Amino acid sequence: MSFGKEDSISSMMNDLKVESELSLVKVIAIDDIDETEIGGFKLEYKEAESKFDVPQWVASILVEKNLVKLADVGIDTELSTANNNEKMKGMFELSELKPEIYKRINFHLKNLRSRSNNDPVIFQESNKISTEFNDLINTRISKMVSIASLPETPDNIQKILTPEEYLLFNIVSSNIQEWRESILGDEL
Repeated sequence: MSFGKEDSISSMMNDLKVESELSLVKVIAIDDIDETEIGGFKLEYKEAESKFDVPQWVASILVEKNLVKLADVGIDTELSTANNNEKMKGMFELSELKPEIYKRINFHLKNLRSRSNNDPVIFQESNKISTEFNDLINTRISKMVSIASLPETPDNIQKILTPEEYLLFNIVSSNIQEWRESILGDEL
């Protein structure tokens, strides 16, 4: 995953963003789409209502031009389920999330926001998903900090966390350990 040479959060998050932009998303053609090229990506002729996969960055352009709609309509349900599962777990327990969930939610929100200018229903949906997304992130950050402060890291932590969370967890855990050593010195 490490494309950049820096070991900073912003550099690593940029790497994840590039990875996300290149990931495939399923779209549905609204009308027939003639063969075209978008930024070097060749798109073959597509019939109306046909489903196909394109890189996320291409999907953004096609959605903006009103040529396709996203086929991934279940992300709001997945977000609600993830939020509910997280709230049912204890302070030192995290539910397992799909590795790409943050990327998918961000893409969905970006798509909704680009269409929400003229539609109050879409604007309201965007705000609802954004609020729920922030709730999930805040709950998971609190739990990650609690777990990072434990003397022993759980064996399955990398499996449970998304790549973005694992990056944050490692940095927080390392900083807590360094702080603990500076406070306790040789007593550790």
